[in-house]
Amino acid sequence: MPASSSHEAAIRRSLDTLARDGLRLWRRWLGAALRNDLRRCAGGGADPSPAFPAHFLVSVTYRCDSRCTHCGIWTTYRKEPERAQREMTPAEFERFLDTNPQLIQVATTGGEQFNRDDVEEFWLAMDRRGHRTSCATNALETDRIIEREGALLSRLSGRHLRNFAVSLDGLEATHVLVRGTPGGFARAWRLFQWAREQERRYPFYRVEISSTLTAANYREFPAFVEWLVAQGVPPHKIGFMSALPSAHYYQNEKGLQPVTARDELLALVAELQQTHPGFGRNYYTESYLGWLRDPASGVRCLAGTALGYIDPYWDVYPCIVLDRKLGNLRECGFDLRRLWQSPAARAFRSEMAAKPCTLCFNECNRWTSMRATTGGLARIAWRQARKLLGAPGDARRWRM
Repeated sequence: MPASSSHEAAIRRSLDTLARDGLRLWRRWLGAALRNDLRRCAGGGADPSPAFPAHFLVSVTYRCDSRCTHCGIWTTYRKEPERAQREMTPAEFERFLDTNPQLIQVATTGGEQFNRDDVEEFWLAMDRRGHRTSCATNALETDRIIEREGALLSRLSGRHLRNFAVSLDGLEATHVLVRGTPGGFARAWRLFQWAREQERRYPFYRVEISSTLTAANYREFPAFVEWLVAQGVPPHKIGFMSALPSAHYYQNEKGLQPVTARDELLALVAELQQTHPGFGRNYYTESYLGWLRDPASGVRCLAGTALGYIDPYWDVYPCIVLDRKLGNLRECGFDLRRLWQSPAARAFRSEMAAKPCTLCFNECNRWTSMRATTGGLARIAWRQARKLLGAPGDARRWRM
C-alpha cells in the first residue's frame, strides 16, 4: 500500500474512533439525564441521582506567569507562597478518577497548567481512563510548551479528543495591556501556528483561539476577528467568553472591569455571526446571546448538582463563580458522592432550587447544565443536526 494511502487509512480509523468516543459521551449523558429526570419526577427533591455529579472542572495549579487585569490567580503565591506546597499530586488525581467512575467528563485548568513540571501525568491519567483532555495556555514559555505538548501528543492514545486553546485577547497592543506581558502576543501567535500544524498530523487534536472579553477589549473584538480571518484562521476556531467575577477562583472581585454594555456586546457578536459563517454557530454561543438578552431565561444552572469545581488543594465548590465551599476531598477519601450528600451540599442545592443563579453563562456551568437534562440534550441534538445538514465547510463539529 502506498504511504499516502496508508496515512489516509490511519486518519479514517482515528476519526471512526473519535466518532465512537462522541457517541459514548452522548449515551452516558443521556443515561445520567434520564436517571435524574426520573428521580425528580418521583419526588427526589433537590438531591441528584447517583449518576451525578457528572462533570468537574479541576484546577491543577494556581501558578501563573501572566499578569492579567481581569484575573488575580497569578497573585496567589505572592501573597501566600506556602500554599504552593499543598497543591494536588498526580497520585491523588488518579485516586480521584478511580474513586469517581460516574464522572462523564473532567476538564483541567489553572493558573497556567504548563507551569507544573508534571502536568502531562494528569492528562495521561485521564486518557488512560477514557477521558478527553484539554488545556488553555497563555503561551509565554513557547519553546517549552511546544516541546512538552509535542511529546504528549505522541503518548496519548488517540482514542479521545485533545482540545488545545491559545489565549489571545485582542490585537497586539490590547493583548499586552490585558495580559500584562510584553511580547506575549507574538509568542501566542507562534504557538497557535505550531498547534495548527499538529492538528493536521493528529486527527484527535482540536485547536482554537480563546479570548476573554472585558471592558478593556470587547469593542476591539470584531477588528481582532477580522485580523484572524485575514491570517487564515477559520471563524469556527475563534472562541470567546466574558470575564467573570470570582472570589475563590479568579480572585478578581476588586480589579475586574466586566462588560456591562450587554446590548452592545450582543450586537457585536450577532454581527460577527452574520459576517463570518462558522463564527459562533453553536448552541453555546446562541444560548450565551440569549443570556445577554435576559439572564433569567433559558438554561437553569445545575452547579452543585451535575457539576462542580475543585481547586488545587481539593476544596470543592459548586462552580468557579459562587464562593461556597462544600467540603474537601482529601478529608473524605476523594469520594465525590459522599461529599455531594453532605449537609453543606444539600443546603446549597435547596437554595438553588428556591432561587436559581443567573450570574453567568459559560462553558463550565450553564452549558454543562444543558447536557444534564433530557430536554437540554434534545435541544442540543436538534440544533446540531440542523447545523450539520446545512453547515458550511468550516462549521464547528458536534459538541458534547
